[in-house]
Amino acid sequence: MDESARVEALEAESERLRQRVEQLEAAMGMDFVAPVEWRLTSSECRVFGVLLKREVATKDAIMAALYRADGREEAEMKIVDVFICKIRRKVKPFGVVIVTRWAVGWSLESRAELAQALGGGA
Repeated sequence: MDESARVEALEAESERLRQRVEQLEAAMGMDFVAPVEWRLTSSECRVFGVLLKREVATKDAIMAALYRADGREEAEMKIVDVFICKIRRKVKPFGVVIVTRWAVGWSLESRAELAQALGGGA
């Protein structure tokens, strides 16, 4: 195989991989865009997206969305509690309730209805 054919094959494979990453990130909820009035940061949107896509979001799932997807060095696991606290405060005025599932993780009250109202399926 000549050099130009190899480059073309690598570019095609790279594009397939980019598309697959986009699919996986969407499945994890990492593509969630919050209503502007919620004033969530991009990291908070990722956390909320994970909550929206799962019955129960674990610390590990949230850490994966925040750090592992980008290959960034992970913070302490306690950071997830901080994100949840900040998000709760921001979304509470809009009737969004994040419920703690002790020793498991967190979930959204009325998750399916919320996903429908936000224009996406859960």
